[in-house]
Amino acid sequence: MKQRRIILFFIISSGIVVGTMAQNGIHINGWLKGNTRFSKVVIKKFGVGVFDIAAVNIKDEKFSITAPVDLKPGVYRFQYSQSSLSEYVDLIIDGSETDISFTLDVSADKRIPVFTQSVENQSWYGWKQYAGDKLRKIDLLYQLLAQYPDTTEAVYRTVAKAANKEIKYFNKHFQRFITLNHDSWAGAMVANTPYYFSRPRDLPQLQNYYGKLNYWKGINTINPELINTPLYTELILGYLRYYMNPEMKFSETEMTDGLKNSVDTVMQKFGGNEQTRQFALKYLQLGFKEIANEKVLQYVDEKYGVQVEQCNDNGVDKAEFDKRMVAYTAMKPGTPAPDILLMNADGKPYGLKDIPKQKLIVVFWASWCPNCEREMPDLEIFAKKHPEYGVIAVSLDENSVAYHSAIKSYPDLIHTCDLRKWQGKVVKDYYILATPTFILLDAGRKIVGKYPGFAAMMEEINKK
Repeated sequence: MKQRRIILFFIISSGIVVGTMAQNGIHINGWLKGNTRFSKVVIKKFGVGVFDIAAVNIKDEKFSITAPVDLKPGVYRFQYSQSSLSEYVDLIIDGSETDISFTLDVSADKRIPVFTQSVENQSWYGWKQYAGDKLRKIDLLYQLLAQYPDTTEAVYRTVAKAANKEIKYFNKHFQRFITLNHDSWAGAMVANTPYYFSRPRDLPQLQNYYGKLNYWKGINTINPELINTPLYTELILGYLRYYMNPEMKFSETEMTDGLKNSVDTVMQKFGGNEQTRQFALKYLQLGFKEIANEKVLQYVDEKYGVQVEQCNDNGVDKAEFDKRMVAYTAMKPGTPAPDILLMNADGKPYGLKDIPKQKLIVVFWASWCPNCEREMPDLEIFAKKHPEYGVIAVSLDENSVAYHSAIKSYPDLIHTCDLRKWQGKVVKDYYILATPTFILLDAGRKIVGKYPGFAAMMEEINKK
């Protein structure tokens, strides 16, 4: 059956135009064997984030697409499911191979692409399959060693010997693969995904700690070509996750301090090349903005602000950065808090200084916010137990019915809502980026702190 072929023309603005019937270019053919669910493949490009650059329909289980020969070399993601982010095939496209063909059995539990064309991808996926099988075997041996009750028995020593043998064998093949593929994309992808083997009987927290200490060992963080792959984003995210891992049981303060230290490490590791340095900076800013961690985002902005100023021509949103810097000054501890216009039961207006409480908490929330749904009940309990605190709940709801229904669950809070969501005056006055956000005010109605969650605010309150 004749397959439809399309070509991508890349424009400077990163937009694309799709044409048809190209003879020259990089031809990519995929057969999603057993497909009954997926209708199209979306092609994604990596950088500071992931970007959709093209899409092609699947017909009779197959798709075909042609990219220009001068396509920037790297790893491109072919996402065949639009409902699950884990259903995709990553392809090395380096320009030296003009034909890439693979078959993927999407009806199988274990989905591994089989390449009929592309030595580069055959090599890469061959290693990934070998590594996956070997690491699963080592993991099973480690589980037995971790749980076996008597380390003096012969069975334990036999299993330990087997695990060490498998690790030695794995490391030998890892180095051999890198040596044989040192000048290829497959070699670079494997070399920059090293493996650290912990001691199986150590506590999980200790294993994670030693894993963090050895995290960057052997990784080349100053190769700008690797920006066009998922490698650097996954490495940075994996490193930051250490302090967001609930198993480590960090307090909010420890987590914040740890993330700041991690930011410094990332910037130091990626700082040996201008392009990788700019990439790391922009990725950190984007990441902490998306998870609404304003404390760490502020740390990144303020410590590396000069670099932001210098790299405006490289994709940094200067206007957005300047706005954040203004917000940091406006919400600095010790700064008078913007007033909030409230109405009493008689319809008469009053402000923050009219509330006869020693301290105030201002929370920004919404009935549609799942994190608020988890934290607002705790705030209600706190308000009931601590009448010395006044609690003002500023809702970002747009639906009046949903808002008035939700506030019935929080009778001990002072409620206000202008139904303007993110465009509300109070929301803008307090530079709110996410819900929930908690603001603690002292008796003089000056800002004590701004917190991303109830627990973080309680750490501050419990210090007193």
